Amino acid sequence: MHWLAVQFPRLSVGLRERVQADAVALALVDVRGSAGTLLQVNATALQAGLRTGMTTARALAMLPELQLCTRDPVAEVQALSHWARLLYSLAPQVVLLEEISPALAVDISGNTRLQQDDTLLQVVAAWAAATRLSVRVGVAPTPLGAALLAQWQGAGSRSGFCLEPTDWALLWPQIPITLLPCAAATRTALLALGVRHCAQLQALDRADLVRRLGPESLHVLDRLSGRTSDPRPALSFPVDPEVSIPLYSEIRHWEGLRFALHRALQDLQLLLRTQAQASRSWLLQLQGRERQWSSTLEVRDPTTNVETLLTLWQWRLQQQPLDFAVHTLHLQALAPQRWPGRQATWWQDGAEEARWQLVEQLRQRLGDVAVHAVAGVADHRPDYAWQRVPPGAGQGEANAARPLWLLAQALPLHAPSLFLPTQVERIEGGWWDGRDQSRDYFRWRHPGGALCWVYRDRRQGRFYVQGYFA
Repeated sequence: MHWLAVQFPRLSVGLRERVQADAVALALVDVRGSAGTLLQVNATALQAGLRTGMTTARALAMLPELQLCTRDPVAEVQALSHWARLLYSLAPQVVLLEEISPALAVDISGNTRLQQDDTLLQVVAAWAAATRLSVRVGVAPTPLGAALLAQWQGAGSRSGFCLEPTDWALLWPQIPITLLPCAAATRTALLALGVRHCAQLQALDRADLVRRLGPESLHVLDRLSGRTSDPRPALSFPVDPEVSIPLYSEIRHWEGLRFALHRALQDLQLLLRTQAQASRSWLLQLQGRERQWSSTLEVRDPTTNVETLLTLWQWRLQQQPLDFAVHTLHLQALAPQRWPGRQATWWQDGAEEARWQLVEQLRQRLGDVAVHAVAGVADHRPDYAWQRVPPGAGQGEANAARPLWLLAQALPLHAPSLFLPTQVERIEGGWWDGRDQSRDYFRWRHPGGALCWVYRDRRQGRFYVQGYFA
């Protein structure tokens, strides 16, 4: 098997915002104040002698200019969920390694295309750049081994990739004991015995090791090496896809919401894709201190991409002024449906999608009632043989002998000069609904060149223009 692990050395939002500020000493703490403990430090703080596990008071005494960032568990869960959805696009099983400082692993055994160092590094590096997170990557036959390689070898190092079982058998014994996810007392006892690497731990008598330190150390070692299986439950996501984004400052214009809305659409489309679902209806809610605004966007194509949806929402939002300050944006995909995907066509690939994107854009700019389709009605009278329907709902076949362009009201025609007698259609009936008709229809060429559809009222003897042929 092959597992790809992604480990996050800096996961807190507060620390992530300044992850590039390596010239400043930064530390992540669990609780702000003198009683806090350093969870993570950047390279500058590490060079100054600060270490994880150190108390906040001691760290500030050693380095008064140290900047502290309080851990945000909610933001960590959101970041892990976002990365889990990204990893689900690679393979169908993603697990959380709780014993490693936040790390995820995905089983890529069936994805031979990704089992290349360069390909995996490029994919993960692009995701890291988009999410502004510093990550480390490792590949190994076990999920725990992949996570430890990521933590041990460092970010972007190809030495953290071990794809062959024979290479793994030589590599995992070199992993330091300090990285093993075991109790601190067990790790201290092993170091006191002179055990520095997994190879030395493996060389100890198993029965004597269990008697002295308990079975925990052996369990970790066996799961790391692959001697015993390491089943882990796959991560799951909420059934109703929705996301709420608190804005860093209150927004009073639609342009300021573009970035947050783009991020919300990306998250929801990714979540739907990992569950093989799609949605035609989207609900947007903008929350202010005293007011709330909401609107629903209906689209025909459930596979509409993020950029198209963003454009449609922007046109919708710009139709009315925003007269209150927004502090929270909430987006929800309503009634998601099963969507296995669409088979691409050999010719004119994307033409149908582009045509419907134009229809959706016109509906958002002109209004839903201004854009419609025409559907046939089972009535032989031309005035009542069609109806307006929403785009995409048109049914029925058109009569090729009749024009598609019918006038809202027939226009009187005085003394037409010439008719084509071969194009005669006689209509009689309509007495049952009080709209009786008795007409003879002709094609008539106007002196200006237009081909018109003309009828003669057989009871009055008058001529009228009913429509035009293209």
